[in-house]
Amino acid sequence: MTDKIYDIAIIGAGGAGQMALLRAVLNHLDTVVFHGDPSTTKRSRATWVAEVDNIPGMFDKKRPITATTREVIQWINHRDDLKPFLSVVKEAVVDLSKEGDIFTLKTAKQSCRAKYVVLCTGTMDVQPEIGGSIEPILPYANRSDVLYCIRCDGHRTAGKTCAVIGSGNGAGWIAIMLHERYQLPKITILPHGAPFKADTEVQQLLEHYGIEVVEGEITDILGDPKKGLEGFVLGERQVLVQTAFVALGSIVYNALAKSLKAKLNDRDHLVTDAHGQTSVDGFYAAGDLVSGKKKQVYTAWDMAVDSVDHIDARIRKSKRPSFK
Repeated sequence: MTDKIYDIAIIGAGGAGQMALLRAVLNHLDTVVFHGDPSTTKRSRATWVAEVDNIPGMFDKKRPITATTREVIQWINHRDDLKPFLSVVKEAVVDLSKEGDIFTLKTAKQSCRAKYVVLCTGTMDVQPEIGGSIEPILPYANRSDVLYCIRCDGHRTAGKTCAVIGSGNGAGWIAIMLHERYQLPKITILPHGAPFKADTEVQQLLEHYGIEVVEGEITDILGDPKKGLEGFVLGERQVLVQTAFVALGSIVYNALAKSLKAKLNDRDHLVTDAHGQTSVDGFYAAGDLVSGKKKQVYTAWDMAVDSVDHIDARIRKSKRPSFK
């Protein structure tokens, strides 16, 4: 990579990153996007999303978020008027620093500089460990028998029995919403070895709706990864279900933000202003790692556009002549 200074560097190419790079290129900003390496993309929520039902145009795509990112980059690269504005680096940023008004981004192999940065590294759902490993749950997640987002996938549980794996208010509210929206034949909460703690309203609603909390650690999964989920084993007890929601929290990929000492909330999500700018001037964030926002592709798109357009306005203003 040359010693040039890019207008904007985008870290991550999932839901937020794809829109950020598209908006930046359409605004004719000199843009570099760090797509990540095999290790980081494997840990990306976007990579694991097999289907999307709540975004128009994604219904029939497999791995729709990664597929649309490829389409965006391919489309730009086939446009002679846009191609010069985009550089794609299929490496992960391992170090991010700022000196004066310029950011330096380093991968294991190279470095570059940029005036502005948009962080789009996202989050990942915490998986339940069964027998000391997360591997047992993954084949069922790949089949969409095990789900993670009620807004995205709640409708997939309709007519089925369901377990919610989690030990707090979040798990309780997922169970409540599943009952109220879809009237499932049976819902069971599995705290998975932790004590179940919820406020009075949640406790009252669970009791009213007949939603049972079954204490104990999940020791095994019933079913066949090729045929479907049948339930969970908790010691000597079996809880038979056809689908499950995991509500154990999320891993926020915020290491680069921490290195700049950007402000985080109490759940480690980035705090931003109305334009997506963090507490560090010139450093923006979009997508699931931003606090107080829906964890949805369309929300990530909106945040990315706000961030890039604000950067674009700042760059344009800096280039205007002074008439004083």
